[in-house]
Amino acid sequence: MSEFWAHVESLEGPGTITLTADEARHVTSRRLRVGDALTVFDGRGRLAEARLASAARRETVVETETPQEVPRSESVFVLGTAIPKGDRVSTLLQMTSQLGLDTWQPLILDDSVVRKLDPDAARLQRILIESAKLARRAWVLEVLPPLGLEEAVSRHGGVSASKLGYGDRLGAGHGIPADLALMLIGPEAGFSASELSWLSAQQATPVSFSPYNLRIDTAAIAAVTAYQTYFAGAGL
Repeated sequence: MSEFWAHVESLEGPGTITLTADEARHVTSRRLRVGDALTVFDGRGRLAEARLASAARRETVVETETPQEVPRSESVFVLGTAIPKGDRVSTLLQMTSQLGLDTWQPLILDDSVVRKLDPDAARLQRILIESAKLARRAWVLEVLPPLGLEEAVSRHGGVSASKLGYGDRLGAGHGIPADLALMLIGPEAGFSASELSWLSAQQATPVSFSPYNLRIDTAAIAAVTAYQTYFAGAGL
């Protein structure tokens, strides 16, 4: 695959596609010339080799070969976190996308500072697409609508203790659960007493990524790294 990736809204078969203005600007910034190779992808598992057919100011066109289907990851791992403030949402999405996270579940918790997030917002979608391009991944990271703690656990497989973990700096020594399906990260203030009581009642596993308190985005990156490292080491 070409080192330069461009996003297209639809990729149905071989033929010509006119790039959006944003993607055309990226072509210009990389100084691609007519005939140069690139990869186009739709963010939903379809990608194709392509050649730059024209690079005019008003219209940039590529000629694509037959698309190939990239299966979605079979991983069941979901990261659920409180929503970071401001640009730190961008940091969380960019870094976890590059690390291979497939699904992010935003959480609305007792001590959440940010309680709203639109998964379909144009800015958020741009972040996801740019992150996928950088990571050379055919599927963009899926962002789900925000949910409360109990709703999120119920949505992602119920309350099976072996599949549920949560970030807790005092949880050192527990490690990553072998068949972890949902890892929960609270706000900087941590989970509330009632939330911790509920998690304890579900026999969720407290997992420490550091002996120190972490920002949401830092903890998210640490959680995905720990998960990927565990399964890489286990040969899974």
